[in-house]
Amino acid sequence: PGYEILNDNRTCVDIDECVRNISGCNQNCTNTNSSYFCSCYPGYEILNDNRTCVDIDECVCNIGGCNQNCNNNNGSYFCSCYPGYQIQDDNSICVDIDECAFNTSGCNQNCTNTNGSYFCSCHSGYEVLNNNRTCVVIDECARNINRCNQNCTNTNGSYFCSCYPGYQIQDDNRTCVDIDECTHNTSGCNQNCTNTIGSYLCSCYPGYEIQDDNRTCVDVDECIHNISGCNQNCTNTNGSFFCSCYPGYEILNEYRTCVDIDECVRNISGCNQNCTNTNSSYFCSCY
Repeated sequence: PGYEILNDNRTCVDIDECVRNISGCNQNCTNTNSSYFCSCYPGYEILNDNRTCVDIDECVCNIGGCNQNCNNNNGSYFCSCYPGYQIQDDNSICVDIDECAFNTSGCNQNCTNTNGSYFCSCHSGYEVLNNNRTCVVIDECARNINRCNQNCTNTNGSYFCSCYPGYQIQDDNRTCVDIDECTHNTSGCNQNCTNTIGSYLCSCYPGYEIQDDNRTCVDVDECIHNISGCNQNCTNTNGSFFCSCYPGYEILNEYRTCVDIDECVRNISGCNQNCTNTNSSYFCSCY
């Protein structure tokens, strides 16, 4: 078998089944004396019929050398990587992509690499948006998470506290306490100073009145303003006044009202006979 006789009917020569395409091989055919054999392309294996080649699934057989994904194709295979990994020059080994180092993360502040991925985070005073990449400032004032007990001013990445007029901030930079302008002598009052919560008020000693600046006290001239109660002479003094009388009058104990002195009754007239009193004076007459 495997030979055929020539036309001389004597000589036998080998039949080349491969050339004649009668081998049944569906890939490689190699002729031998009196026979042949079939073989397969790389990535294929021959079946038990020794003719038919089928693809070797290197992935199922675990001979691909891939350390992540193995993708079979006809006569071969290729390795691929999970998201966040990249294949090396050996086309088999996958290593993590450091998105932070390659600046491909999209994080606009902090980037932390992880195996096969990464995550973005923000500086203090910022928060990350739903896209998990973009950091925006946290408005601690609007959210009422600032601990200021009076004014809160938001800044990029932080905030600061301040106080209403008349208050000062404490060492904790959050708490405001009243400034006692009177004790600190910063009120500008030139007489009385009364501290109030967050402010103060100036007032004057009796006989003075406050000016439009609400700080300066000036003497009230009771005489000019006709509020002294004196019924004759009025003399103004700083913060007060005093009443006095015309000659021939004397002031009562309430120090305002002048009454006539009766020189005759008091026997101070000097008349040696008759004495007649008059308003503010007197006259003498004889029997």
